[in-house]
Amino acid sequence: MPNTIRGQIMAAFLSCFVFMGIIIALNYNNFRSLSRSMQFFEIAEELNKNLLEMRRYEKNYFLYRQGFNYEENVTYANQLALTLQREHPSLVEAIGERNYSHFVEYVNDYAGLMARLHQSACESENCAPLQEQIRGVGQNLMVLADQLVTTERLTISRLLQHMIPLPLISLLFLVILLGFVIFFIGEKVIRPLARITRESEAVARGMFQRITPYGGDKNEIHHLVAAINRMMTELEKRQEQLIQSRKIASIGTLTAGVAHEINNPINNLSLTLEALIDDGETMDAKERQQLYQQAMDQADRTSEIVKNLLEFSRASHPKVEDVDLEETVDKTARLLNNEMDLNNIRFVKEITGPLPRIRLDKGGLQQVLLNLFINSVQAMGKDGELKVVMGPNDIPGEIRVDVIDSGPGIPEEYIDQVFDPFFSTKSEGEGTGLGLSVSYTIIKKNGGRMEVHSRPGEGACFSILLPTNSGKKSGTV
Repeated sequence: MPNTIRGQIMAAFLSCFVFMGIIIALNYNNFRSLSRSMQFFEIAEELNKNLLEMRRYEKNYFLYRQGFNYEENVTYANQLALTLQREHPSLVEAIGERNYSHFVEYVNDYAGLMARLHQSACESENCAPLQEQIRGVGQNLMVLADQLVTTERLTISRLLQHMIPLPLISLLFLVILLGFVIFFIGEKVIRPLARITRESEAVARGMFQRITPYGGDKNEIHHLVAAINRMMTELEKRQEQLIQSRKIASIGTLTAGVAHEINNPINNLSLTLEALIDDGETMDAKERQQLYQQAMDQADRTSEIVKNLLEFSRASHPKVEDVDLEETVDKTARLLNNEMDLNNIRFVKEITGPLPRIRLDKGGLQQVLLNLFINSVQAMGKDGELKVVMGPNDIPGEIRVDVIDSGPGIPEEYIDQVFDPFFSTKSEGEGTGLGLSVSYTIIKKNGGRMEVHSRPGEGACFSILLPTNSGKKSGTV
């Protein structure tokens, strides 16, 4: 059996064609034999017809002694002899050389006896023995002719009996063979492809799991699986690069706000130090201590802002760790404090139930939250409310985080497309359409899922649903 699917399919169909060729050859041979038998049956009928006419005129001649009857008898006898001579090969094949020789001999004897009878004067002599001899030879001819007709009739009947079940047998074997071919294609092609399709669907969900190789190294499915596995390896690398690029893009969005956020504590620190320089000698120890503490607080505030920004932008492999969900939301929101203040957007946090610590990629979750916060702020523009609701989901074993804005909402026809790569409702140049797609992938890789609910004019709600046991396996995700 060939190793390649192409070779196997060709072998299967070649088997079908060979089988069909055998059936066609058998049918052709049977029809050819039947045609030959029918032709010979016509010859036998012609001999029998000539013989019957010859015997009829023989009887009339015996009764009436008319020259006309004798001439007709001779005519049919000659036709009989010519037919025997013309169909010599066919007759020999059908009845054998010996019977053919007897047939010719009887015809010649019959013609000679009839000539003797015609030349005899039956009025003056007894012709009864000669007539009886002619009848005997004629009877032998009739026996041979009947035997010939009977033999060919039996041959035709036997051929027909053989041919009648042949189509049914052919159909049965063809159905069995086609069933085998269909089963073969299903097992060798359809099933592996269906399995590859099922396992490849995980790629769309962001799970870059490898597909188990199938067949030998010369099998096309094996090559396809190897190519898909290579593709998934490259996609996984590109996914990590894409996530990092989204981080950089988010940092670009935050730059202005963070710069202003850092500038405030630095200005406060500068003013405090200036006061210490100018009036430090005249201040009592308690006042100086207060100014020193204010300076330290402003420095700590600046350090915290920079630390948060560096923690978010740091290019490292995602790592599973215990995460305090409320703390992560607070830290992410602080990165956008200045942006929300500038746009007069109120940030509201609501906790609807106990929040257990969950194990997942903290940096990935922070990136998802930041992307949702930025999208909400950009959608609302000025004067809005960004609300985050956290708590247990209706489904046991799940934590739900809803990011709700008071923006214009998402048109109904776009709801099913918001997580598609490169889909964006923003104007050209304002977004790549990759943020939500990357967020969706990150949450999927952490064992969760994302949903969106929105009505035009009523804002949008993006939900992050995470299992409480997410990321139980150690290592990276």
